Amino acid sequence: MKVVYAVADTAIPLVDGFGAVRVVQRGSHWSADDPLVQSHPDLFSDDPLIGLSFSGSEPPAETATAVPGERRNVRRG
Repeated sequence: MKVVYAVADTAIPLVDGFGAVRVVQRGSHWSADDPLVQSHPDLFSDDPLIGLSFSGSEPPAETATAVPGERRNVRRG
């Protein structure tokens, strides 16, 4: 199952006729197949660092080189 992460805290109105809303919290993970994700793809990302908590002043940096056994897709011009 593919998972996506909410990029912002928001409340999405549901089409139920009663004025209900679905609260989405930044960083919460959702199935990419969920109808709410499908109808609001701009509110979700496949980046797992969204909503990640850490104790430093900046998020962890991406490494510039691959670790042993890791394959990277590189385009060379």
